[in-house]
Order: sequence, then structure tokens, then C-alpha cells
Amino acid sequence: IVAKYLGPPSENRRPDFLKIPEHPKGLELDIPYYEYGFVIEVQGEQHEKYIEFFHRGDPNNFIKQQARDQLKKELCEENWIALRYVWYYEDPY
Repeated sequence: IVAKYLGPPSENRRPDFLKIPEHPKGLELDIPYYEYGFVIEVQGEQHEKYIEFFHRGDPNNFIKQQARDQLKKELCEENWIALRYVWYYEDPY
């Protein structure tokens, strides 16, 4: 729906501001619209709770996932990019 009005999102899903020593390749954004100052992140349930399949059977991977999500949020805020979430349980219409 967003692309209908704003055009396609940026192809650069790993912007420089998300390239840090802990993540030299950069954290990845789902649907970036930098020129409009926002990003849409589609959040599956693996972002909210431990899912054995997604976290490869290790609960520590869920903790790491949450830390990456928080870091991504903070870095977007520092760079004046609004981060908006679409959760798996939300009706998109």
C-alpha cells in the first residue's frame, strides 16, 4: 500500500549508520523510505518470543534478536529515522 503512494522503498537495506563494530555488514531494515524519514519493520513472532525454529534451538539467540532490535531502534532514532512496526498479529487492512 505504501509503495502505491510513495513508490518503491530504497534498495539500500543496510545503511551506513547501521554498520557498527559489532555488526560490520550492518543491521538490515525491511522497508526503508529514507527520503521520507521513516522505515517499516515487519515483526514476526520471533521478535516477541522464543521460537525454537527461528532461534535455532538456542534461547540465547532470542536474547540476541531482542538486543539487535533495540539497537536498530536506537540507531534509527539517533539518525532521525522514524521506525514503525507492523506486527504479525495486526490486520493490515
